[in-house]
Amino acid sequence: MSKESKKETVGLEELKSLISEVMKEQDLDAKISEAVAPLNERVTHWGDILMQTQSKTTRQASQDEQAIGVARIVRALAAAKGDPSRAANFGKKAWNDDLGDVCVKALTAGDFTAGGFLVPDDLSQDMIPLLRAANVVRAMGTPTVPMPHGTLTLPKQTADISAAYVGESTDITKTEPTGGHITLTAKKLAALVPISNDLLDYDVGDAADRWVRDNLVRHIAGVEDQKFIRGDGLSGAPKGLRYWAQTANVTASNGTSAANIESDFKDLLQDLEGNNVDMSNPVWIMAPRSKNHLLTLRDANGNLIYPDMRAAMPTIHTYPVFITNNIPTNLSTNQTELYLVNVPDCLIGEAGGMEISVDSSASYVQSGSLVSAFSRDETVVRAILKHDLAVTHAESVAVKNAITWGS
Repeated sequence: MSKESKKETVGLEELKSLISEVMKEQDLDAKISEAVAPLNERVTHWGDILMQTQSKTTRQASQDEQAIGVARIVRALAAAKGDPSRAANFGKKAWNDDLGDVCVKALTAGDFTAGGFLVPDDLSQDMIPLLRAANVVRAMGTPTVPMPHGTLTLPKQTADISAAYVGESTDITKTEPTGGHITLTAKKLAALVPISNDLLDYDVGDAADRWVRDNLVRHIAGVEDQKFIRGDGLSGAPKGLRYWAQTANVTASNGTSAANIESDFKDLLQDLEGNNVDMSNPVWIMAPRSKNHLLTLRDANGNLIYPDMRAAMPTIHTYPVFITNNIPTNLSTNQTELYLVNVPDCLIGEAGGMEISVDSSASYVQSGSLVSAFSRDETVVRAILKHDLAVTHAESVAVKNAITWGS
């Protein structure tokens, strides 16, 4: 064999060896990829969980911070016994974030009325989503409008124009729409919230702020909802849905059988639709007792009559159902009410922000007894909101009363 042939043979063998090594490396890479694939999936899986948890935590923190600004101002004023300068100094020491700066600035500006400190509108508005969650009339989506001067007058058309076909050479009868107006007047809602001085004296962070906020919301929302639903408009309180409804739309229940109950729902629907109410967003409002009866009611074959009452967002005849204990179940011993309301025809007027005042020597009523805040080492916070409720068309609310089914 010539030298040239030997060189070619050696070169060919080296090339084969090199190709073999490359193939081995590719096989090794494939085996490595196959081995680590489950690990990659696990890492990705746990990464997704961590990202979801982080996102959920961030959203929760955002929701949890709602109205903390109002609570901080309340806490600062309570700790300072109502003195704005001392309250601002308290805030400078207690809060080290952007919201704290906003609260200190508001306290330093000192927007005081004869009744106390007026919380700025931007902070007061943070209370509304929390009130909405705890208040059926707000939760059902009732529109709100500002009343900067404490009153708001809205035009109302009480009768429409008429039209008719006419013959040849016949005069056309002139008609004009009949109008009226609705006036919303600010009604004062005051809530007294006693706070332990221990909670004010020690720096316990946002936990104290959340406690103050939640107690304000609970006190305000409960009373507000009672009046928005059943207030008679007397004693300085708003007139509620029950008394905005036209007289013809307030009728007694048909009875306790399943057929009677269905007739109750049919009557309420007819009360609105028969009066040409634009059913753009009607809702039912009832007591928990009524809801619990409907979600277990079955026909003769054992089938649920109202299966949609078991949904996370219950409905009857496709319309949402709202549940509240602010509809009593002890009217005339054991009676309750059922409401059908077209929400867009309702209106809440808001007058200004929340007014805050504090007093460590005040007294308040608890379980029918007068309690001294001083003797209990407490500070009493008084929060005042001003608002009113109106229904632009009385035909848009219907009520069934004397209901005993479910009792």
